[in-house]
Amino acid sequence: MNRLAITRVSVYEKSNKKHLAYIMLDEKREFADFQIFHEEETLLNGIYVGRVENIVTNIKGAFIRISPKQICYLPLEDLKAPIYVKKQSAHKTLCMGDEIVIQVIKDAVKTKEPVCSAKLTMSGKYCVLTTDNTSFGISKKITGANHLKMSQYLNEYIDTGAQHGFGLIIRTNALEAKEEELRTDIEETITRFVKLKEKAVHLCAYSVLEKPKAPFLQKLKSIDLSVLDGIYMDEEDIFNEIAEHLPYLKEKGLLKLYQDEKVSLGTLYNFRGSLDKLIEKRVWLKSGANIIIEQLETMTVIDVNSGKNNSKKEEAVLEINKEAAVEIARQLRLRNISGMILVDFINMKSKKYMDELITLLKEQIKKDPVPCDFIDVTKLGLAELTRKKTYKSLKELLQ
Repeated sequence: MNRLAITRVSVYEKSNKKHLAYIMLDEKREFADFQIFHEEETLLNGIYVGRVENIVTNIKGAFIRISPKQICYLPLEDLKAPIYVKKQSAHKTLCMGDEIVIQVIKDAVKTKEPVCSAKLTMSGKYCVLTTDNTSFGISKKITGANHLKMSQYLNEYIDTGAQHGFGLIIRTNALEAKEEELRTDIEETITRFVKLKEKAVHLCAYSVLEKPKAPFLQKLKSIDLSVLDGIYMDEEDIFNEIAEHLPYLKEKGLLKLYQDEKVSLGTLYNFRGSLDKLIEKRVWLKSGANIIIEQLETMTVIDVNSGKNNSKKEEAVLEINKEAAVEIARQLRLRNISGMILVDFINMKSKKYMDELITLLKEQIKKDPVPCDFIDVTKLGLAELTRKKTYKSLKELLQ
Protein backbone atom coordinates (compact mmCIF):
# COMPACT_ATOMS: atom_id res chain seq x y z
CA MET A 1 0.00 0.00 0.00
CA ASN A 2 1.13 3.55 -0.75
CA ARG A 3 1.62 6.19 1.92
CA LEU A 4 1.12 9.90 1.31
CA ALA A 5 2.64 12.83 3.21
CA ILE A 6 1.72 16.51 2.85
CA THR A 7 4.03 18.88 4.68
CA ARG A 8 5.61 22.34 4.51
CA VAL A 9 9.24 22.36 3.46
CA SER A 10 12.00 24.81 2.63
CA VAL A 11 13.03 24.26 -0.97
CA TYR A 12 16.06 26.50 -0.57
CA GLU A 13 18.05 25.86 2.60
CA LYS A 14 18.84 29.55 3.23
CA SER A 15 15.30 30.75 2.51
CA ASN A 16 12.52 31.22 5.04
CA LYS A 17 9.92 30.73 2.32
CA LYS A 18 7.92 27.53 2.70
CA HIS A 19 6.35 25.36 0.00
CA LEU A 20 3.87 22.54 0.32
CA ALA A 21 5.28 19.14 -0.59
CA TYR A 22 3.06 16.26 -1.75
CA ILE A 23 5.07 13.06 -1.34
CA MET A 24 3.78 9.54 -2.03
CA LEU A 25 5.86 6.47 -1.26
CA ASP A 26 5.17 3.05 -2.74
CA GLU A 27 5.53 -0.31 -0.97
CA LYS A 28 9.32 -0.18 -1.45
CA ARG A 29 9.33 3.29 0.16
CA GLU A 30 10.42 4.89 -3.12
CA PHE A 31 8.81 8.04 -4.51
CA ALA A 32 5.71 7.05 -6.51
CA ASP A 33 4.43 10.61 -6.85
CA PHE A 34 5.81 13.98 -5.87
CA GLN A 35 4.88 17.60 -6.33
CA ILE A 36 5.73 20.95 -4.79
CA PHE A 37 3.09 23.67 -4.57
CA HIS A 38 3.49 27.39 -3.97
CA GLU A 39 1.29 28.41 -1.07
CA GLU A 40 0.59 31.90 -2.37
CA GLU A 41 -2.85 32.61 -3.77
CA THR A 42 -3.60 30.87 -7.07
CA LEU A 43 -6.17 31.52 -9.79
CA LEU A 44 -6.13 27.91 -10.97
CA ASN A 45 -9.63 26.37 -11.41
CA GLY A 46 -11.35 29.57 -10.26
CA ILE A 47 -14.47 30.54 -12.26
CA TYR A 48 -15.07 34.19 -13.14
CA VAL A 49 -17.19 36.55 -15.21
CA GLY A 50 -14.61 38.02 -17.58
CA ARG A 51 -14.78 40.86 -20.11
CA VAL A 52 -13.26 40.44 -23.57
CA GLU A 53 -10.44 42.99 -23.76
CA ASN A 54 -8.99 42.08 -27.15
CA ILE A 55 -9.22 39.43 -29.87
CA VAL A 56 -6.05 38.53 -31.76
CA THR A 57 -6.98 36.41 -34.76
CA ASN A 58 -3.42 35.67 -35.91
CA ILE A 59 -2.72 33.78 -32.66
CA LYS A 60 -6.29 32.45 -32.51
CA GLY A 61 -6.80 33.82 -29.03
CA ALA A 62 -8.48 36.49 -26.94
CA PHE A 63 -7.51 38.35 -23.80
CA ILE A 64 -10.09 38.30 -21.04
CA ARG A 65 -9.94 40.63 -18.04
CA ILE A 66 -11.17 38.96 -14.84
CA SER A 67 -10.26 41.80 -12.47
CA PRO A 68 -8.99 45.38 -12.79
CA LYS A 69 -5.43 44.05 -12.40
CA GLN A 70 -5.61 40.63 -14.07
CA ILE A 71 -5.89 39.54 -17.71
CA CYS A 72 -6.05 35.93 -18.91
CA TYR A 73 -5.39 34.40 -22.31
CA LEU A 74 -8.24 32.44 -23.91
CA PRO A 75 -7.45 30.11 -26.86
CA LEU A 76 -10.39 30.49 -29.25
CA GLU A 77 -10.51 26.71 -29.65
CA ASP A 78 -11.63 26.62 -26.00
CA LEU A 79 -14.67 28.77 -26.79
CA LYS A 80 -17.09 25.89 -27.22
CA ALA A 81 -20.66 26.76 -26.09
CA PRO A 82 -19.66 29.77 -23.93
CA ILE A 83 -21.99 31.09 -21.25
CA TYR A 84 -22.59 34.75 -22.14
CA VAL A 85 -23.41 37.18 -19.34
CA LYS A 86 -23.48 40.17 -21.67
CA LYS A 87 -23.36 40.19 -25.50
CA GLN A 88 -22.32 43.40 -27.22
CA SER A 89 -23.71 42.51 -30.65
CA ALA A 90 -25.99 40.09 -32.44
CA HIS A 91 -22.97 38.28 -33.90
CA LYS A 92 -22.61 34.72 -32.63
CA THR A 93 -18.84 35.01 -32.59
CA LEU A 94 -16.96 36.52 -29.69
CA CYS A 95 -16.70 40.32 -29.75
CA MET A 96 -14.74 42.89 -27.76
CA GLY A 97 -16.72 43.97 -24.71
CA ASP A 98 -18.60 40.66 -24.40
CA GLU A 99 -18.80 39.26 -20.87
CA ILE A 100 -18.49 35.49 -20.52
CA VAL A 101 -17.98 32.85 -17.85
CA ILE A 102 -14.44 31.45 -17.89
CA GLN A 103 -12.35 29.07 -15.78
CA VAL A 104 -8.60 29.47 -15.25
CA ILE A 105 -6.87 26.27 -16.41
CA LYS A 106 -3.19 27.31 -16.11
CA ASP A 107 -1.48 29.67 -13.70
CA ALA A 108 0.80 32.41 -15.00
CA VAL A 109 4.29 31.24 -16.01
CA LYS A 110 7.10 33.80 -16.15
CA THR A 111 5.88 36.59 -18.49
CA LYS A 112 2.90 34.60 -19.77
CA GLU A 113 -0.57 35.41 -18.48
CA PRO A 114 -2.80 32.73 -16.90
CA VAL A 115 -4.70 30.64 -19.47
CA CYS A 116 -8.49 30.35 -19.23
CA SER A 117 -11.21 28.39 -20.98
CA ALA A 118 -14.93 28.84 -21.62
CA LYS A 119 -15.23 25.05 -21.19
CA LEU A 120 -16.02 24.58 -17.50
CA THR A 121 -15.10 21.58 -15.35
CA MET A 122 -16.42 20.77 -11.89
CA SER A 123 -15.17 17.88 -9.82
CA GLY A 124 -17.20 15.96 -7.28
CA LYS A 125 -15.95 13.18 -5.03
CA TYR A 126 -16.83 10.46 -7.51
CA CYS A 127 -17.68 12.32 -10.74
CA VAL A 128 -16.53 15.10 -13.06
CA LEU A 129 -18.93 17.47 -14.82
CA THR A 130 -17.81 19.22 -18.00
CA THR A 131 -19.35 21.55 -20.59
CA ASP A 132 -16.75 20.49 -23.18
CA ASN A 133 -18.12 17.01 -23.79
CA THR A 134 -21.87 16.71 -23.20
CA SER A 135 -21.88 12.91 -23.26
CA PHE A 136 -22.22 10.76 -20.15
CA GLY A 137 -19.66 8.09 -19.40
CA ILE A 138 -17.95 5.85 -16.88
CA SER A 139 -14.27 5.20 -16.17
CA LYS A 140 -12.91 2.38 -18.35
CA LYS A 141 -11.63 0.69 -15.20
CA ILE A 142 -15.24 0.10 -14.06
CA THR A 143 -16.54 -3.01 -15.81
CA GLY A 144 -19.19 -5.73 -15.65
CA ALA A 145 -22.11 -5.43 -13.25
CA ASN A 146 -20.74 -2.24 -11.69
CA HIS A 147 -20.61 -0.55 -15.10
CA LEU A 148 -24.19 -1.60 -15.87
CA LYS A 149 -25.47 -0.36 -12.51
CA MET A 150 -23.75 3.02 -12.84
CA SER A 151 -25.03 3.42 -16.40
CA GLN A 152 -28.53 3.16 -14.99
CA TYR A 153 -27.75 5.97 -12.52
CA LEU A 154 -26.43 8.19 -15.29
CA ASN A 155 -29.45 7.66 -17.54
CA GLU A 156 -31.55 9.53 -14.96
CA TYR A 157 -29.55 12.73 -15.55
CA ILE A 158 -29.15 12.74 -19.34
CA ASP A 159 -32.17 15.04 -19.89
CA THR A 160 -30.84 17.49 -17.30
CA GLY A 161 -27.46 17.45 -19.00
CA ALA A 162 -29.03 18.19 -22.40
CA GLN A 163 -31.07 21.04 -20.91
CA HIS A 164 -28.12 22.74 -19.21
CA GLY A 165 -25.33 21.79 -21.62
CA PHE A 166 -23.05 19.49 -19.64
CA GLY A 167 -21.72 15.95 -19.63
CA LEU A 168 -20.74 13.75 -16.70
CA ILE A 169 -18.05 11.14 -16.12
CA ILE A 170 -18.02 8.75 -13.16
CA ARG A 171 -14.52 8.33 -11.68
CA THR A 172 -12.81 5.04 -10.88
CA ASN A 173 -13.03 5.71 -7.13
CA ALA A 174 -16.84 5.45 -7.41
CA LEU A 175 -16.29 1.70 -6.90
CA GLU A 176 -15.62 2.51 -3.24
CA ALA A 177 -18.85 4.50 -2.83
CA LYS A 178 -22.20 3.22 -1.70
CA GLU A 179 -25.12 3.78 -4.09
CA GLU A 180 -26.55 6.57 -1.93
CA GLU A 181 -23.14 8.32 -1.70
CA LEU A 182 -22.67 8.21 -5.47
CA ARG A 183 -26.16 9.51 -6.21
CA THR A 184 -25.75 12.32 -3.69
CA ASP A 185 -22.40 13.31 -5.18
CA ILE A 186 -23.79 13.39 -8.73
CA GLU A 187 -26.80 15.47 -7.66
CA GLU A 188 -24.69 17.90 -5.62
CA THR A 189 -22.26 18.42 -8.52
CA ILE A 190 -25.10 19.04 -10.99
CA THR A 191 -26.88 21.41 -8.58
CA ARG A 192 -23.63 23.32 -8.04
CA PHE A 193 -23.25 23.83 -11.80
CA VAL A 194 -26.88 24.77 -12.45
CA LYS A 195 -26.88 27.33 -9.62
CA LEU A 196 -23.60 28.82 -10.87
CA LYS A 197 -25.01 29.13 -14.40
CA GLU A 198 -28.23 30.75 -13.18
CA LYS A 199 -26.35 33.13 -10.89
CA ALA A 200 -23.81 34.17 -13.56
CA VAL A 201 -26.28 35.90 -15.91
CA HIS A 202 -27.22 38.39 -13.17
CA LEU A 203 -23.66 39.41 -12.31
CA CYS A 204 -21.27 41.98 -13.71
CA ALA A 205 -17.74 41.58 -15.07
CA TYR A 206 -14.98 40.59 -12.62
CA SER A 207 -17.41 38.69 -10.39
CA VAL A 208 -15.99 35.55 -8.80
CA LEU A 209 -18.39 32.65 -9.30
CA GLU A 210 -16.23 30.01 -7.65
CA LYS A 211 -13.05 30.67 -5.72
CA PRO A 212 -10.03 28.57 -6.66
CA LYS A 213 -9.12 25.81 -4.24
CA ALA A 214 -5.56 25.01 -3.29
CA PRO A 215 -3.94 22.93 -6.11
CA PHE A 216 -2.98 20.13 -3.70
CA LEU A 217 -6.70 19.65 -2.90
CA GLN A 218 -7.40 19.21 -6.61
CA LYS A 219 -4.64 16.61 -6.78
CA LEU A 220 -6.03 14.79 -3.75
CA LYS A 221 -9.42 14.50 -5.46
CA SER A 222 -7.98 12.32 -8.22
CA ILE A 223 -6.12 9.93 -5.94
CA ASP A 224 -6.90 6.20 -6.03
CA LEU A 225 -7.89 5.51 -2.42
CA SER A 226 -7.76 1.74 -2.89
CA VAL A 227 -3.93 1.78 -2.94
CA LEU A 228 -3.54 4.18 -0.01
CA ASP A 229 -3.09 3.27 3.65
CA GLY A 230 -2.99 6.82 4.98
CA ILE A 231 -2.49 10.53 4.33
CA TYR A 232 -0.08 12.02 6.88
CA MET A 233 0.46 15.70 7.69
CA ASP A 234 2.32 17.35 10.56
CA GLU A 235 0.47 20.68 10.70
CA GLU A 236 -3.05 21.04 12.02
CA ASP A 237 -4.15 23.75 9.56
CA ILE A 238 -3.43 21.44 6.60
CA PHE A 239 -5.31 18.63 8.34
CA ASN A 240 -8.33 20.91 8.90
CA GLU A 241 -8.28 22.26 5.34
CA ILE A 242 -8.39 18.76 3.86
CA ALA A 243 -11.09 17.67 6.32
CA GLU A 244 -13.20 20.70 5.39
CA HIS A 245 -12.95 20.42 1.61
CA LEU A 246 -12.65 16.62 1.28
CA PRO A 247 -14.57 15.31 4.31
CA TYR A 248 -14.86 11.78 2.89
CA LEU A 249 -11.12 11.29 3.43
CA LYS A 250 -11.59 11.87 7.15
CA GLU A 251 -14.72 9.72 7.22
CA LYS A 252 -12.73 6.83 5.73
CA GLY A 253 -10.10 7.25 8.46
CA LEU A 254 -7.33 8.10 5.98
CA LEU A 255 -6.27 11.45 7.49
CA LYS A 256 -3.50 11.09 10.08
CA LEU A 257 -1.99 13.96 12.08
CA TYR A 258 1.70 13.14 12.51
CA GLN A 259 3.04 14.46 15.82
CA ASP A 260 6.72 13.86 16.39
CA GLU A 261 8.68 16.97 17.35
CA LYS A 262 12.04 15.24 16.89
CA VAL A 263 11.61 14.01 13.31
CA SER A 264 9.63 16.05 10.77
CA LEU A 265 7.67 14.43 7.95
CA GLY A 266 10.07 15.99 5.46
CA THR A 267 12.98 14.27 7.18
CA LEU A 268 11.12 10.99 7.57
CA TYR A 269 10.28 10.92 3.85
CA ASN A 270 13.81 12.07 2.84
CA PHE A 271 12.49 15.13 1.05
CA ARG A 272 15.87 16.85 0.66
CA GLY A 273 17.72 13.83 -0.72
CA SER A 274 14.95 13.03 -3.20
CA LEU A 275 14.64 16.64 -4.33
CA ASP A 276 18.38 16.84 -5.02
CA LYS A 277 18.10 13.77 -7.27
CA LEU A 278 15.14 15.22 -9.16
CA ILE A 279 17.04 18.42 -9.88
CA GLU A 280 19.92 16.55 -11.56
CA LYS A 281 19.86 16.03 -15.31
CA ARG A 282 21.40 12.55 -15.11
CA VAL A 283 19.44 9.67 -13.57
CA TRP A 284 21.35 6.42 -12.93
CA LEU A 285 19.66 3.07 -13.47
CA LYS A 286 20.37 -0.13 -11.53
CA SER A 287 21.93 -1.75 -14.60
CA GLY A 288 24.65 0.94 -14.69
CA ALA A 289 23.02 2.71 -17.62
CA ASN A 290 21.60 6.24 -17.28
CA ILE A 291 19.17 8.71 -18.78
CA ILE A 292 19.81 12.43 -19.31
CA ILE A 293 16.83 14.79 -19.09
CA GLU A 294 17.08 18.18 -20.81
CA GLN A 295 14.06 20.45 -20.25
CA LEU A 296 14.06 23.15 -22.93
CA GLU A 297 11.68 26.05 -23.47
CA THR A 298 9.53 24.27 -26.06
CA MET A 299 10.17 20.58 -25.42
CA THR A 300 11.95 18.01 -23.26
CA VAL A 301 14.63 15.73 -24.71
CA ILE A 302 15.58 12.49 -22.94
CA ASP A 303 18.66 10.52 -23.94
CA VAL A 304 19.24 6.89 -22.89
CA ASN A 305 22.91 5.89 -22.48
CA SER A 306 24.47 2.50 -21.76
CA GLY A 307 26.81 4.19 -19.24
CA LYS A 308 28.69 1.64 -17.17
CA ASN A 309 26.83 -1.21 -18.86
CA ASN A 310 29.14 -2.21 -21.73
CA SER A 311 27.15 -5.12 -23.14
CA LYS A 312 26.62 -4.87 -26.92
CA LYS A 313 24.19 -7.78 -27.29
CA GLU A 314 20.80 -6.78 -28.71
CA GLU A 315 18.99 -8.60 -25.87
CA ALA A 316 20.99 -6.65 -23.28
CA VAL A 317 20.27 -3.37 -25.08
CA LEU A 318 16.55 -4.19 -25.01
CA GLU A 319 16.69 -4.74 -21.23
CA ILE A 320 18.47 -1.39 -20.74
CA ASN A 321 15.87 0.38 -22.88
CA LYS A 322 13.01 -1.29 -20.99
CA GLU A 323 14.52 -0.30 -17.64
CA ALA A 324 14.87 3.25 -18.98
CA ALA A 325 11.24 3.31 -20.21
CA VAL A 326 9.94 2.50 -16.72
CA GLU A 327 12.16 5.18 -15.14
CA ILE A 328 11.29 7.79 -17.79
CA ALA A 329 7.55 7.41 -17.11
CA ARG A 330 8.32 7.80 -13.38
CA GLN A 331 10.49 10.89 -13.91
CA LEU A 332 7.81 12.57 -16.02
CA ARG A 333 5.43 12.23 -13.07
CA LEU A 334 7.89 13.25 -10.37
CA ARG A 335 9.24 16.27 -12.27
CA ASN A 336 5.77 17.08 -13.65
CA ILE A 337 7.17 17.50 -17.16
CA SER A 338 4.62 18.49 -19.80
CA GLY A 339 4.38 19.38 -23.48
CA MET A 340 6.29 17.58 -26.24
CA ILE A 341 8.80 14.96 -25.09
CA LEU A 342 11.35 13.23 -27.34
CA VAL A 343 13.09 10.06 -26.10
CA ASP A 344 16.25 8.78 -27.78
CA PHE A 345 16.53 5.12 -26.77
CA ILE A 346 19.66 3.09 -27.54
CA ASN A 347 19.39 1.98 -31.15
CA MET A 348 18.08 -1.54 -31.82
CA LYS A 349 17.94 -3.19 -35.25
CA SER A 350 15.22 -5.68 -34.34
CA LYS A 351 11.70 -4.43 -35.11
CA LYS A 352 10.34 -7.06 -32.71
CA TYR A 353 12.39 -5.64 -29.84
CA MET A 354 11.43 -2.08 -30.73
CA ASP A 355 7.73 -3.00 -30.71
CA GLU A 356 8.20 -4.70 -27.33
CA LEU A 357 9.83 -1.54 -25.96
CA ILE A 358 7.09 0.78 -27.23
CA THR A 359 4.38 -1.52 -25.79
CA LEU A 360 6.06 -1.29 -22.37
CA LEU A 361 6.41 2.50 -22.65
CA LYS A 362 2.69 2.83 -23.45
CA GLU A 363 1.80 0.65 -20.44
CA GLN A 364 3.95 2.77 -18.12
CA ILE A 365 2.59 6.18 -19.18
CA LYS A 366 -0.98 4.87 -18.80
CA LYS A 367 -0.31 4.71 -15.05
CA ASP A 368 0.13 8.49 -15.01
CA PRO A 369 -2.86 10.32 -13.47
CA VAL A 370 -2.06 13.22 -15.82
CA PRO A 371 -2.96 12.49 -19.49
CA CYS A 372 0.21 11.32 -21.24
CA ASP A 373 0.11 9.99 -24.81
CA PHE A 374 2.49 8.12 -27.08
CA ILE A 375 2.42 9.78 -30.51
CA ASP A 376 4.84 7.89 -32.77
CA VAL A 377 8.44 6.95 -33.48
CA THR A 378 9.97 9.59 -35.76
CA LYS A 379 12.04 8.84 -38.88
CA LEU A 380 15.15 9.43 -36.77
CA GLY A 381 14.02 6.74 -34.31
CA LEU A 382 12.93 9.10 -31.50
CA ALA A 383 9.89 8.17 -29.41
CA GLU A 384 7.53 11.16 -29.30
CA LEU A 385 5.22 11.71 -26.30
CA THR A 386 2.98 14.52 -25.11
CA ARG A 387 1.90 15.17 -21.52
CA LYS A 388 -0.81 17.59 -20.45
CA LYS A 389 0.23 20.62 -18.40
CA THR A 390 -1.84 20.83 -15.23
CA TYR A 391 0.59 22.72 -12.99
CA LYS A 392 4.10 24.17 -13.12
CA SER A 393 6.93 21.68 -13.53
CA LEU A 394 9.42 21.15 -10.73
CA LYS A 395 12.01 23.07 -12.74
CA GLU A 396 9.66 26.06 -13.16
CA LEU A 397 8.86 26.08 -9.43
CA LEU A 398 12.53 26.11 -8.50
CA GLN A 399 13.59 28.86 -10.90
